[in-house]
Amino acid sequence: MPSEQNSLIERVESSYRKLSTVASELNFVSDELGKCVSEMDSALKKLNLGIEVWVLIRGNQDDVSFWTEELGYQKISGKWGIALRTVAGVNGCEDEADVERWLFNDAPRWLRLSAIAKIPVLLEQLSMEGTKVADEISKSLADVKEVATVLSKAAEEPVKRIIARGYKSEPEPAEPLIRAFRHIGGDANIPATGAARYIGGEPTVPAKPVVRRISGGEQKK
Repeated sequence: MPSEQNSLIERVESSYRKLSTVASELNFVSDELGKCVSEMDSALKKLNLGIEVWVLIRGNQDDVSFWTEELGYQKISGKWGIALRTVAGVNGCEDEADVERWLFNDAPRWLRLSAIAKIPVLLEQLSMEGTKVADEISKSLADVKEVATVLSKAAEEPVKRIIARGYKSEPEPAEPLIRAFRHIGGDANIPATGAARYIGGEPTVPAKPVVRRISGGEQKK
């Protein structure tokens, strides 16, 4: 009995020593991985890509449901960086899938370690997607430039018309009033000054003589 107990103790002690060594190595590898990813994040940040990309680490799908673990590049909590996510859901309801995402160094260790081999794939995918987006923007740039040119010319037209007829330090105040008067159905032939007075509530043209009948004859007023 004592020998069996001693044997058990020795096995436990030996296993613990091995586990301690493995844990130290695992922590060291994990810390080094985190440093490498931080350096990559800093390098990618300088490029100001602003492109979201995901690559599959592993996953599975059956007749009912699916799950995936993915490595990507995304903006999380206001910060762009290499990221990890897990997705699980029911087939046909992908929009309602349960998604958890983290910046790389905030993700569970087991997920970080499983993503190591996919980092080169992610960088390749980022390059491909960046090229695709740049091509799409280049194709649209010609149309944008054409629209900008048309708008610039349209904005210059009023200035050219003013220069053509001579710049006046003060515009004629009656012109907009005449237009307003005509718009409401007034007499288009009324002089500018008359139109201005009419819209202000005063008579616009001299009133016709009014004949007032009084005893003893007619009197004009």
